[in-house]
Amino acid sequence: MANKTKPDKSKAKKAQGKRTWKLLGTGSALVAGIAVARFLDAAWATATGHKPPTRPENPDIGGREALLWAAVSGMAIGVAKTYATRRAAQYWIKSTGEVPPGMVDEGKPGSKRQLKR
Repeated sequence: MANKTKPDKSKAKKAQGKRTWKLLGTGSALVAGIAVARFLDAAWATATGHKPPTRPENPDIGGREALLWAAVSGMAIGVAKTYATRRAAQYWIKSTGEVPPGMVDEGKPGSKRQLKR
């Protein structure tokens, strides 16, 4: 009977770790995306004198303005989310000594990297 409880505790701990990582990784990316979007809105308004396009596909908005806004905002938000998730992963590794759940590709040879402490 004692043997059955050990694997159950291990599974529960892994599930909790996955939930914690999802919360940490997603939360940090979400906060970074919101912060960058607000910064971009303010920067665009300062640079152009009007609000950024909310719907760049609208034909009333100039083509160059729409494309420039889509490129700048998409790139900046993507970079911020990636940076925040990578920082969260570094924090996870520093705290637990393991790569966050789901980040190691078990099927690829050499996918487990050595962790520095």
